[in-house]
Amino acid sequence: MTTALRVVSFGLGPIGLAAARLALQKKSIQLVGAIDIDPGKIGRDLGDLLELDDRTGIVVEGDAEAALRRLQPDVLLHCTSSLLPAVLDQLLLAARCGVDVVSATEELSWPAPQHAELAASIDAAARAAGTTVLGTGANPGYAMDFMAAIASAVTFDVQAVKCVRVVDAATRRLPLLKKVGAGLGKAEFQQQLAAGRCGHVGMRESVALVGHGLGFALDQVELTVEAVMAAEDLKTPFLVVKEGQVAGLRCHGHGLVAKRSVIHLDLAMYVGAPDPRDEITLDGTPPVQLRFAGGIPGDQATAAILVNSLHGVTAARAGLCSVLDVAPPRLCR
Repeated sequence: MTTALRVVSFGLGPIGLAAARLALQKKSIQLVGAIDIDPGKIGRDLGDLLELDDRTGIVVEGDAEAALRRLQPDVLLHCTSSLLPAVLDQLLLAARCGVDVVSATEELSWPAPQHAELAASIDAAARAAGTTVLGTGANPGYAMDFMAAIASAVTFDVQAVKCVRVVDAATRRLPLLKKVGAGLGKAEFQQQLAAGRCGHVGMRESVALVGHGLGFALDQVELTVEAVMAAEDLKTPFLVVKEGQVAGLRCHGHGLVAKRSVIHLDLAMYVGAPDPRDEITLDGTPPVQLRFAGGIPGDQATAAILVNSLHGVTAARAGLCSVLDVAPPRLCR
């Protein structure tokens, strides 16, 4: 019988807790530790945070290095921030401790366009330590990039790609609602968008990842973001969006070759968005169209793909990898 992977959860927000809950259910994974910086979580049993009937015996720790040195896990289940600069020291620490990483950090999915120097430092540290670092999730990491690349396996050629993702933000967690600006006025939305306090993280990375996966030599990546305004009062489990307030956003990402858009990613994420779905269309020979009716449930899918990627990362080459560099994830038991 194969020995279960020893895993530590680092970051116990909504996604981190969902991933930890799933990891606890897997026979091939042994969750041995949990780390968070929140004083309200440190010292508590993980089972309390997960509202389980039984205690897990895993006490949340605040000193990441001490925990990793003592526990010596195989893999870190990392869910602390969307932004790469904010997690750099955590990733370098994992390398120093000889621990592989599967991370939900969106900017880590394909960091070269925005953070080439940071990516190089992570790659060098991981290679020196013989460890692997992977950024993945539902989006980026699957819905609007990985699946487009995988779909090309049954084509002779691809001339253009379009991915459409429509998400009713009312079905998502409170941090996501805040991220898309739900409930803000339009002027405040623009201010927060300019300051980086709201907006989808990962569109540029997804465009670049699709370009790399399908062999497009992109000259440029263009992004646009616009607010979607509520035409009526909209209620969610966490907040109410009044008529005339921002319900969410719509983002477009274009990958250009000789001024022609060969990649178009269209993301609509707002409260009340009709016909939630994920669609991938490859203009090729033969053409390919995939449709996920109802859409890929982002929070659940992110927790699942993080956990289902743990085994693949331990078998991958050392260094900073993308989802195209490791074995395609599949359900682990």
